Amino acid sequence: MAKEVIMPKLGLTMEEGVINKWFVREGERVEKGAPLFEVATDKVNMEVESPASGVVLKILYPEGATVPITEVVAYIGEEGEEVPVPQKGAPGGKPEAREEVAGEAVVIQRGEVAKERIKASPLARKLAQEYGIDLATVTGTGPGGRIVREDVERARRTLEEAKRREIPVAERVPVAEEAKGRVVPLSRMRQIIAQRMLESVRTKPHFFVFQEILAEELVKMRERLLPLVEKETGLRVSYTDILVKVVAKALERSPLLYASFTDEGIVFPEHVNIGVAVALEDGLIVPVVKEVERKSIAQITRELHDLVERAKAGKLTPEEISGGTFTISNLGMFGVDAFTAIINPPESAILACGAIKKKPVFDGKDIVPLAVMELVLSCDHRIVDGAVAAQFMQFLKTLLEEPFALLL
Repeated sequence: MAKEVIMPKLGLTMEEGVINKWFVREGERVEKGAPLFEVATDKVNMEVESPASGVVLKILYPEGATVPITEVVAYIGEEGEEVPVPQKGAPGGKPEAREEVAGEAVVIQRGEVAKERIKASPLARKLAQEYGIDLATVTGTGPGGRIVREDVERARRTLEEAKRREIPVAERVPVAEEAKGRVVPLSRMRQIIAQRMLESVRTKPHFFVFQEILAEELVKMRERLLPLVEKETGLRVSYTDILVKVVAKALERSPLLYASFTDEGIVFPEHVNIGVAVALEDGLIVPVVKEVERKSIAQITRELHDLVERAKAGKLTPEEISGGTFTISNLGMFGVDAFTAIINPPESAILACGAIKKKPVFDGKDIVPLAVMELVLSCDHRIVDGAVAAQFMQFLKTLLEEPFALLL
């Protein structure tokens, strides 16, 4: 019996998913555990593996379709095996399901069955399968309306031209001359970002606390850690890695900064889970380093490096971008002096980090060039008051300017 492939529930909040792409076509063989299709959820893009080995007998939803969880999206079985016929009233987004019967195509749509003879030469059928072209969409010009090679080639050229004109959903927003006169469809990720940021601004009364720190000791700390961390992990420790650890230490003294506001009350999590904003071509994503208070800087470097690499490759799981209690957004590598960030729901605060730059600073006697860094804390005023935010920033400043305080 053909194996059902369903839209999986990839996270606690997932109710539906968008099929970004199919990695196989109908009639192709797939092995159990091989990538079958890619799903865009409300949090992440993720590949879904084939639940069985066999031939892809039928794909019920095309790329771009939004499918409820647990809905059947395809069937896998042995070649020639029958596929259940969708009943009338079944979800309407399904394309026509077709099964070849002795050279004829039986067209099934929403339970209504009609027989349609598709006359095509063997070569035309072979080419159509190779090109992924549905013969039912091709007009035959051969004797008696028979589809011949030239008809399939023409259909292929038409399809390729249409794809060239189409703007890919996940395309990066064009710049300069390329952007003029164009409308780029919103990717699923951009839609989610827009929805969540608007929700944050509407529901969370933001206020901001600015803090300038002297980063001389932070710079020295990284220089000393570089060979040690590289020896242990094979990776170069970044300022973000260090900030994750230092911020976690400061948060332990200010639990309201990593709590969340609910209608039932203030929720205080058991651990400090810090999300780090990662820029992607079509948006951004926030992988989460869990239980940071228990981890060394070397462990954070290894874990964060892995998360960032897999984020860029679209390989993160829903669990790896969930459960954050505080977020760090660092734009220092772009030379940004300072900026304000929008809180990532359901968290109550986010720290925006600017670049470390040499600036003239009065040290009490002289004006000297010192490394300076700008930090901006965004807070949800429903749960965090100004004094609490200021105390957090004051202690964070102490930790960054006197790293030995981490030992206290």
